Amino acid sequence: MKQIPTGFILAGGKAKRLNGVDKGLLKIQGKSMIEHTINTLKKCTHPIIILSNNNNYKSFGYPIFADEVKNSGPLSGICKGLSITNTDWNVFMTCDSPFVKQELVQFLINQTANHQAIIPSYKGKIYPLNALYHRSSLGVFKNQLNNKHLKVKDALVFLKVKTVELNEEHPFFNQKSLTNINTFEEYEKYRYYR
Repeated sequence: MKQIPTGFILAGGKAKRLNGVDKGLLKIQGKSMIEHTINTLKKCTHPIIILSNNNNYKSFGYPIFADEVKNSGPLSGICKGLSITNTDWNVFMTCDSPFVKQELVQFLINQTANHQAIIPSYKGKIYPLNALYHRSSLGVFKNQLNNKHLKVKDALVFLKVKTVELNEEHPFFNQKSLTNINTFEEYEKYRYYR
């Protein structure tokens, strides 16, 4: 039987473009963005772990781990997750992508054979922060972190990656599926979006 992957939520961003407001706690369709992410992950991953330096997330009832190295972006969160996981495969999702469906995550999980990273793509743009990483990729990410090469996508050239191109022909996908909310304008646009 295939091992169920661990689900990690990257919730460590400073949200500079949102004046420091914690994005994951902003509400979309009546629920905080991180609740949408939790609801997606709990259907196809176990356990769920929040990667954040913000203790406000404790109220959701899941374990919280701080970044490997503070102020080093999502790469540091990925390193922390891969260093504590008990599963070979691990789903990482950002707390500000509330429209990712469980079926999309499961579709990516089904692509994992013989790779170290499964990266979704839409119209040629990759989304390495809503992706799957095998724990064998930890060494590459740690090396990048130690050398202060903090862009996650820059580490991918050192991994065996499968890029999964998505489009509207997939029943679980539409153009907003991988949208992440970074500004108040985007938040207002999607706040009540259905």
